[in-house]
Amino acid sequence: MSEENEGFFRRFHETVTRSMDDVGRNNFANLESDSKRVAYVWELPAVRNYNLADDLEKCQTIAKFPVAKDSETARNFKSEGNGAVQKGDWAKALHFYNQSLMHMPQKEAEELSILLANRSAALNHLERHEEALSDITRCLAYGYPKHLQYKVFERRARCLLVLKRNVEAIKAFKETLSALDDTKLDKDKKQKMRLDAQIMIEVLNKGHVLAGCPKDPEPVVKTPKPKLSGKNNSKYPAASEAIQIDFSEEKGRYATATRDITAGEILLVENPYSAVLLAEYSRTHCQDCFKKCPIPLTCPNCPNVVFCSEKCLDTALKTYHGYECPVLPLIWSSGCSITCQIALRMITQKNIGYIKNLKDLDVKPCGTYKTDDYKNVYHLVAHEEKRSKDDFLHRSQMAAFLVKMLEISGYFDDKPRTEPVKHEELKSMAISEKNAKDGAFIGGLVLKNLQILQFNAHEVFELQCPKPQVGKNVIKHEGKSVFLAGAIFPTLALFNHSCDPGVVRYFSGPTIVVRAVKNICKGQEVAENYGPIFTTVDKARRQAELRNQYWFDCSCEPCQQDWPKYDDMNETYMRFKCDSDRPCPNVVPVQHDCREFMVQCGLCQQYTNILKGLKSLQEGFVEIEVVLVVEVLEIVVIVVKSKMGIECGSKIEIKSVIGIGKKEQHRDQNSERYLNSNLLISTSDAQSMAKP
Repeated sequence: MSEENEGFFRRFHETVTRSMDDVGRNNFANLESDSKRVAYVWELPAVRNYNLADDLEKCQTIAKFPVAKDSETARNFKSEGNGAVQKGDWAKALHFYNQSLMHMPQKEAEELSILLANRSAALNHLERHEEALSDITRCLAYGYPKHLQYKVFERRARCLLVLKRNVEAIKAFKETLSALDDTKLDKDKKQKMRLDAQIMIEVLNKGHVLAGCPKDPEPVVKTPKPKLSGKNNSKYPAASEAIQIDFSEEKGRYATATRDITAGEILLVENPYSAVLLAEYSRTHCQDCFKKCPIPLTCPNCPNVVFCSEKCLDTALKTYHGYECPVLPLIWSSGCSITCQIALRMITQKNIGYIKNLKDLDVKPCGTYKTDDYKNVYHLVAHEEKRSKDDFLHRSQMAAFLVKMLEISGYFDDKPRTEPVKHEELKSMAISEKNAKDGAFIGGLVLKNLQILQFNAHEVFELQCPKPQVGKNVIKHEGKSVFLAGAIFPTLALFNHSCDPGVVRYFSGPTIVVRAVKNICKGQEVAENYGPIFTTVDKARRQAELRNQYWFDCSCEPCQQDWPKYDDMNETYMRFKCDSDRPCPNVVPVQHDCREFMVQCGLCQQYTNILKGLKSLQEGFVEIEVVLVVEVLEIVVIVVKSKMGIECGSKIEIKSVIGIGKKEQHRDQNSERYLNSNLLISTSDAQSMAKP
């Protein structure tokens, strides 16, 4: 991999490491706190003299991650959009207008208003009427030229008509009439538009009288948020009362069942403490909630991120993005992994006052275990005692770099900067004297975060389902999971690993949902899966992967008993779920030539009637045949509707759902559940959640 692709942090790391002699290394190794380690790195001559100005220059010229908006680039995209409109290609026009809006500087208010008006026209033609209405409101707020306002008022009225919001449509037609007084249209065109608007007002008013009072617009139906099965755990509110967290010297903290759990129960619903979108999705997905953004709102200061709503934009600007915005191009160009970016986000999402007031961090918190409490994250497993001095040195260098980015961003002054980074600010990687004390404290937290994330970070996935192709005999619609972001979930991080997990994870936005996939008995451990699973990976490889990534030797049942992979299983056996009076997770193996119909379970010692199981299998085959027939009929309906020109609705649209996390059960078998947080430098092609 070329140095350009790897980013400049590797070069910085190698330069600093080579500059240290044995005395310097030993002095560093003797340091006992994370704050002292980061402060020591800043004092190294190689760090103080390291000039990042050339790397900033590359950011400004290569344009993969531009440091500022550019009106010329924006106007070029706008011109492309106008050209697409002339050809009637409204989808392409929408794409180019989106790009133009991302790059147009905030000071160009009139240009922004015209772009939003143009995009509203594209959205109207694409029958995205609600979104068109939103853009019309925005374009007027930016000061859309008065002599053109009749266009957007008339467009607003037409959109409202389609949405059957007639009372609002009447108001919009009246606004159109008023706006026509300021237009530069010739007399005949103005008169025709005025007459059309008056006719529509009259028709709508008559309809209003005939129909009585108009109905309120139907509320937008939102996807319900996932809820726990039953009540919350009083101490761990993100988890169900069916879960408790126990502790042992051997296992540390781990989850167990407080009662019998039935397959399908939702056991945990948790928002991340911190979550960061991958750079490659920063212009297609919302930076705050990870929704796909076909009609994005843009950051007012940079062209690198988008948002799905004013709410997400406002949240980001008031917290993390306000500080990250000016330095994102440098962070992305450095080659640091998503794990490093989460370590930084864990700081920037809180103001410096909150961070400086963190006290007694070494005292383990008691009381309610809240997801948004940094102290709970701080006490997750980090294995400091097992780390080598080289490991600490590498991470300390990354922490020093990230805190330097904080200084440049205005974080220490509690005032986000809005102008691009200047070359003279990057002539040294060391932090300034005035910020040395706060920098050392925050640097220590960043270093701690990097250690914690190695063992506790999760990948966030988006499950993308392809659109069925009309005319093809498609029965099975296969989706694929796309690694979208990295996150840390403090409660879920307490669950231990099993190569035969009892739960599966999926996402609703950045919120993780954990659901039982089998019956779990009271008192039994509730384990998840960190990546390798017994069905597809042999024991030796599972053990090696877990030892390398998470520094433990797995002793789960599949490892203790060396269970075979699916491909290696004996086909002369049938396996039946234990039919015990109480939930039993065991499977009862039965040889194909068995003449007994009552077979004893090796775990609970109760007997299972395999005749019932055989009958269920037979009925299941019949149900599968029925389902296949129904799916065929659904596809036939889609084909017929499409040929008749009837709207088919969401069933044939590409669906984008935030998908499974950590080890994604539906992802390819070699993927890991946790980010590969051993790496601090991103391995671009692998997109792994690497360490610094």
